[in-house]
Formats: sequence, C-alpha cells, structure tokens
Amino acid sequence: MKVNKILGYLVLLLLSSNAFAGGGWTKKKGKSYIKVAGWWVEGREFFNGNGDESPSTIDSGLFNVNIYAEYGITNKLTAIGYIPFFSRSYQNREVDQDGIPSEQRPGGDINTFGDSEVGLKYSLYKNSKIALAVSVILGLPFGDEGSPEDVPALATGDGEFNQIIKLDLGIGLYNSSTIDVYANTYVGFNNRTEGFSEEFRGGLELGAGVLDKKLWLVGKVDVIESFENGDEIDNAGGGGTIFANNTEVVNVVSELAYYFTKKIGVSASASFPVSGTNVYAEPAFSGGLFLDLK
Repeated sequence: MKVNKILGYLVLLLLSSNAFAGGGWTKKKGKSYIKVAGWWVEGREFFNGNGDESPSTIDSGLFNVNIYAEYGITNKLTAIGYIPFFSRSYQNREVDQDGIPSEQRPGGDINTFGDSEVGLKYSLYKNSKIALAVSVILGLPFGDEGSPEDVPALATGDGEFNQIIKLDLGIGLYNSSTIDVYANTYVGFNNRTEGFSEEFRGGLELGAGVLDKKLWLVGKVDVIESFENGDEIDNAGGGGTIFANNTEVVNVVSELAYYFTKKIGVSASASFPVSGTNVYAEPAFSGGLFLDLK
C-alpha cells in the first residue's frame, strides 16, 4: 500500500447493511436476498490522527455500484457476498485558501472493479425470539490500489486479503401481523495482511417493520477500533480512499426500506461518522433496489 493513499474514509455499510436480511438470522434453504445499490461519499473534512476535525484543500470521493446477496444453502448455513462491480475514485483540482487552482495537484480519477467480500454465516442457535449466528467473511483484493505516479489517494482497493470473524445476536422484541420490532448486536475481529493492523468491530442495531411490514426503519451504531499492531504507515498523505491503516471510527447509520410488493422494494441509507481518527468527517449515502425471496 503506497503511503500517499493512506488517509481515508472507512465504510461500515458492507455486509451488515441489510438489517432485516442479516444479523443473527440466516436465510431459509433455497431463499435469497439480492440488492443492487449505489454508494457515494465526497468531501474535504477529516478527522486527523489526533481525532480533531481538519479540512483538506482537496475535494475527493468514491462512488460505486454494487451487488449484495444472501442465499440459504441450508436452513442453518447462508452464503453472503458483496461485489462492487464498478468503483470510481476521484479527486478534484487542489485550490489554495484564495481559491486559486494548483498546477501540481490537477485532480484525476480511476474507474475499476472494487474490492469484494464473500463469506458464510452459520446459525448457532435459534428460537422464536433469539437468533445467534457466526460469520466468516473473506475480503478479496480485486480493486486497483493505484500508482504513486498518479494523482495521490486514487484507489479502488487496498491490495490486501483480509478475514473477518463475526458473532451476531438478534432478538425479536415484538411481532404481530402488522408490526415487527427487533434488535441486533455483533462483535467481530478483522485479520488484515500486507502490514495492516488487525481490527475490532462491534455494533448495535434497532429496527422496526411498520405499515403491515412494508416500511422498515433501521438505526445503527458501528464501531471500529484498531489494534495498531501493523507496520508504521504515514497517514499524512492527504486525499481520500476507503483503505486506511489504523483507522478508528464511531459511525451512526439510518436506513429505510420499502416493499412495493412482497418481494420487491427500494432502500436508502445515510451514515455519519461522529468521531474517529484518519477518516473523513463526511456523511456517506446509499440507495438501491432489492429482491427478497423469503
């Protein structure tokens, strides 16, 4: 990983982003959930290495179009995947405090396939109220980590193969013919390679299905803490990728989904980093169309 592509925004809307399609619950055998979505973040406000907000002189961002899917291999075993089949990393021309463009930092972009994730989720315990599941997720370095000769911070991948182990506990709080309320909490460990530090991951989620369960409202808090046991990497390069080392963040997420039919619907979400180090202090947004075969 090149040092001029380290400072970035860490996305927490990947495999945990589909509340009622995941968490502690696995899919029934032969059933599936598929979502095609767009995701986008842009800005110049950062949390620096001390956790303070620090503006950059460059607008940078990342946009991708992705597929998220779950499929029930058995009633207890579910296959999961996240594939960003188009990923665009871009950076606008640098300007000084007087708004004068820089000739040294003219901006640029790259457009490639993105880093992907595939995995399996296994149900450890389930009754009418409680669902406990363990997941093993593999991060596949299919993206482009860029070139030091290119505009700094342009990348659609980090070049490292990582493995996540996650334990989810889902609790059904209330259920009727028209309303469903649940909670989910998880803890996880991310083993990273290529000199990146391992990470602790955790989160809490509360969701409700209303209007005869056609409209789902979800709120979440996600946390990433670095063990800071990797190689020393200079995070002062500036710019914005989503592929930082020793990144820490507390992220608040709101999401809604609406079923037009029993199987087809749309979803939208926004995530807000309320604190962190070496990450964007900017919101990220997502919207998509899903097919839910229950």
